[in-house]
Amino acid sequence: MKPLEKITLLAVTAVYVGYFVQQAVRTRAERLFRLAAGESPYERIHPKPLRPKSA
Repeated sequence: MKPLEKITLLAVTAVYVGYFVQQAVRTRAERLFRLAAGESPYERIHPKPLRPKSA
């Protein structure tokens, strides 16, 4: 491999790793915020059915 190819491969790999780390942090933060708001993890997966508003 040429040095330029190695640098390019390393840069692309770093971008992908950064993206996946960012997504993991975002997911974790969202879970913590929901937990702090009093929503259980079960509620997120099994939401309560919407009831029609009474007139």
